Amino acid sequence: MLKYRVITGGLFLTLVAVLYIWAPVWVVGLFLLGLSALALLEMVDLVKSAGYPALKWTCLGLTLLWMWSAWSAESGMEPWNQLRALMPVISVWVVCLGCLFRSDQSKSLEKLTGSFVSLAYIAGLLPYIMMILLLGLDGEDGRSLLLYGVLVIKFTDMGAYFVGTAIGKHKMIPTISPAKTWEGVIGGVLVAMAVSVLIMWLYTFELSGYSFRLTDALFLGFGLAVLGVVGDLVESMLKRSAKLKDSGNWLKGMGGILDVLDSLLFALPFLYIYVHSGWMGL
Repeated sequence: MLKYRVITGGLFLTLVAVLYIWAPVWVVGLFLLGLSALALLEMVDLVKSAGYPALKWTCLGLTLLWMWSAWSAESGMEPWNQLRALMPVISVWVVCLGCLFRSDQSKSLEKLTGSFVSLAYIAGLLPYIMMILLLGLDGEDGRSLLLYGVLVIKFTDMGAYFVGTAIGKHKMIPTISPAKTWEGVIGGVLVAMAVSVLIMWLYTFELSGYSFRLTDALFLGFGLAVLGVVGDLVESMLKRSAKLKDSGNWLKGMGGILDVLDSLLFALPFLYIYVHSGWMGL
């Protein structure tokens, strides 16, 4: 299992590097659109396994619209910015109408629950990755910020795994994630903070047109790591409720798309909020 995990993880990081170095922004954006579709379909299958059959194609269309509105709004298209603000209420309308006009009403509450949970988890969080991609200043895009965030979060996972395997004794939440220990999590957070400082230093504390300080690197490393761990635990909680080991079988040794995205989904919105709010140097 470890062998496949290392191979799949290496291929994932290679793909990230290729997209960072050679792909134009629109290619990365299309890749994220495709990723959102796969993630939503996995999520729909997950909630269905827990007894909450979602409106699959309705949720897929709404998720892609959430992603497209985020892409267009961050690109400066004002009408799409207005649409993005309306997406929560549009999603409620569309899902409720999708359930209202069905001949079989015996599972309406379950379908509403499954649909709204799927949309909240995927469409509510994943667009922030798209928004970071377009967050750059002074003619730059946000891919350096995005790469930074992905690396810090994934090194948290790796640090927690190896430290926990080596010295982990105290279980964190054994009913949800039996293998996760406090020692591993602390090790992962420390690794993330070190990687955060290292990446910032390599970029001379300038990412995507934004200037950072050492305190920003430490604070971001800590916040991304902690939220990444929470995201991992939340997805584990969802899988346990659905009695599933993995969210899918796309990636040998790592499970499904959501098993890779879980920590990113929770942590990357923090990076967007931190940078977009101009908290650097405070």
